[in-house]
Amino acid sequence: MRRHHGTDRDVIVVESENGSSSIGWLLFGAAVGAGVALLFAPASGAETRRRISRSARRLKETAADALDEIRDEFEDLTDAASDKLDEVKDAARDTVDEIEETARTVTSRRRSGTHQAREELERRLADARARRRADAEDQEPVA
Repeated sequence: MRRHHGTDRDVIVVESENGSSSIGWLLFGAAVGAGVALLFAPASGAETRRRISRSARRLKETAADALDEIRDEFEDLTDAASDKLDEVKDAARDTVDEIEETARTVTSRRRSGTHQAREELERRLADARARRRADAEDQEPVA
């Protein structure tokens, strides 16, 4: 209970839990109602017992049918969740495969680029050395 600010009244908050079964309460209410109706009906004891027995059988069949429906719905939900989980797993695997392939490609390009850059640098260095040698040979010694 909570007190309202500025008043002495008690405020009662009723919260319902998610997942509470209203079907169970419906069946319970139907059973109680059928029993009360049969007990107050003008009939003999034997007739009342037969009616109660028939009502109990019908209630049992109704409960079994409701349970089968709930079981079927649960299986459908479970199957749908399993299918969705499989889809998410497949998408995750595909993403991981794509990332790995991209990483291999980048690494390969980096290695290839590094190798090409090294070859270019070595070629330029060799050209520069050759020019320096040629310049040194072209100059006549001063005597």
